[in-house]
Parts: sequence; C-alpha cells; structure tokens
Amino acid sequence: MKITTVGIIGASGQVGTEVCLFLKTYPDVRVIAIVRAPISGTILRRCGIEVRVGTFATAEESARLVGDCDVVIDFSAIPTGEVAQICAHYARNIAAALQYSPSWARYVFISTINAFGMGDDFNRAKNYWIPHSVYAYTKRYAERRALGLGKLQNKQVFVFRLGHVHGLLQRVSQHTAELVAGRYTELEYPDTPSYTIFCHTIAEAIVSVGASKETPGIYTLVSEPAWSWKEVLQYYAPPGRHLKITLRPTQRTRWWTRVVNGLKSATLRLVFRYQETVKANVLHWIPRLELKTRGKYYRHKARQQIQEWREQFIYRPPLVHEGVFPGKRLAGASDSRITMAEKTAEVRTMLDCLWSDVSSSARTDITLKLSPTNATAPLWD
Repeated sequence: MKITTVGIIGASGQVGTEVCLFLKTYPDVRVIAIVRAPISGTILRRCGIEVRVGTFATAEESARLVGDCDVVIDFSAIPTGEVAQICAHYARNIAAALQYSPSWARYVFISTINAFGMGDDFNRAKNYWIPHSVYAYTKRYAERRALGLGKLQNKQVFVFRLGHVHGLLQRVSQHTAELVAGRYTELEYPDTPSYTIFCHTIAEAIVSVGASKETPGIYTLVSEPAWSWKEVLQYYAPPGRHLKITLRPTQRTRWWTRVVNGLKSATLRLVFRYQETVKANVLHWIPRLELKTRGKYYRHKARQQIQEWREQFIYRPPLVHEGVFPGKRLAGASDSRITMAEKTAEVRTMLDCLWSDVSSSARTDITLKLSPTNATAPLWD
C-alpha cells in the first residue's frame, strides 16, 4: 500500500486541527502538522500526529518542513493587518512551499467563498468583479499567486474556496447547536441551498487530490449535493426537539417596487414622528379625519408591538448569502449525509481519549486554544 505524505501548513487552527484528525483515519495517509510554535502542536501530538515546528524564513527550514510531502495543504492566514502585510505573508509562504516541496508534489491553497467578493452590502452568492472587502482582495491575490507560481514551476496547484466549515471543533457548529437548543420557537432561513462544508469532506478532498482523482484549478468546496438550511439545523437539534423552520422565498422584487415601498415607509415614519405637529395644524380642522387617523395609528401601534413580541422568538441569521455559489465542484466528493458518520465517530473517539487523559489545567489550556469565544466547556461535547 502506497503511503501519501500530506503536510498541513497552519495545522494549529480550528479547521487545520480537525482536518488533520480526519486525515489520520485514512490508513494510507501520513499526516504532518506544520506549526509555528511548539505549544501549537500539543493537541495534535497527543492524538498521535507527527508535528514539525518552524516557519518558511530560510531555505533550509522550508525544505525541512515540506521537503518530503506528496501533498502540501496551506491553511496559513493573517486575519488582520495591512493589505501589503497580508499579501507579503501569502507571497512568502506560497513561494517557499512550492519551491521546496518535491517536484511531484501537489499544492492546495485554502481559500474561502469570500474570494467571490461579497461584502456587507453585496450579499448575493455570485462572482463579483470587484472584491468588496480586504479579506476578499487578499484571498484573490493569494489564489493568483499560487496558480501563477505553480504554472512557472510546472506543479499542480489547487485552490479550495471553503464554505462555512462545520465539524466537531468548529465555532459555527457550536453556535448552531446552541441555537437549535435555545429559546427560539421559529428559525427563518432563505430557501436556497446552504454553503456548508464539513471537515470530513475537506479531508476527503485532500485524499482525492493525493490520489490524482482531481484536476488542478479553483474549486468551490461546499457539500455536494448541498445540504438545505433545514437539514443543517435538524442535524444539530437535540433528540426529541421539534424545530419550526421556515424557508423564506428569495424572489427579488423589481427596483421600482422597492423604491415605492421605501417611500411609503419613509412617509409613515415622518407622520408618526411629527404626529403632534400634524394634529395641531391640520387634523383639528377635519374632526372625522382626525378620529379616523387616530384609530389607524393605534391599530398600527398595536400590530407593531404584537409583532415585536413575536419577533423575539424568531431567529433570522444576519448576512446569510442567498443563491447558489458558482464555481467548479469536486468530481469525487461523496454525500456527507451518508459517508461522514463513521469517520466522525473515529475523530470523536480521539478527542474523547485526549480529554480523559489530560489534567484539569491542561483541559483549560486546550479549550482556550481551540475556542475563540474562550468557552469553558469542551467544543466537542
């Protein structure tokens, strides 16, 4: 059996850590976690994964980190900073990983669907010509850099644009589990496919790349076939918990309809804001109109208060992208609804063993490292 050596740059992050654990479940894969500091590899070492510590500062160190890797996966990123600083980080890491890995090695740059260019005011799932955030701009820069250098060096380069990543260690999964177990009586999501991806499928995609089952290029990495939002929520629901899930139609109204509705709303807001002025100078001259207007006002106010009371029990996620993301999908991706249960159980067992073996102080350190929210409970519970 041929063993494929997979080097994971940035393996200490939430996604990198869990992908390493899923790759460990494949008997023909040797996983090497590449981290910047010794403490970053603690969890992975305890789970039996080989860890290499270092940066791509010199040629010798770069060759030591990736010189024997058949596949190099680059999860490294700088979440904040100046654009030039972030681009320089990507340029340095990508160039070193490509140059000092073996000539036959395949390189996978981990990007996200944000590279399509969405922003706060540009929420549709589509490819925007202009990126509307620094994050989107820098990810696009890194993608171009990786593909360009790969072509110059005659190496196979892949770009994985990940959707919302779910898994045993992922913050979005923890949030979803808390959401469906919470106080809301109704959850309202757009009636479009979700753009979720599980760590199981990311690991599966890496194995497919190592086995030459995929061709180089840019891939939109979401579950395929896609999960509906309803399926995602039901997956995390506690046993016996009944969820009322409303899928909101996403038909877009025409621009003139939006303008008319906006003008109506603005007029009503002005009338309510200056009602005393209107009553004092206009309505008292027409008593019947004053009574009619007052009745309409109180009915509107009552409906508004009732609606506000109901709304506190309805959850609508902010900034959920509507539509289907474009881009090429992996040919060998399996239906995660069916295939991920067995390997997820294996990874859960690894984490449970780790949790039972460490001391209480080490538990706190591990939890704080894995959870950006600094939760005090293990994320895999």
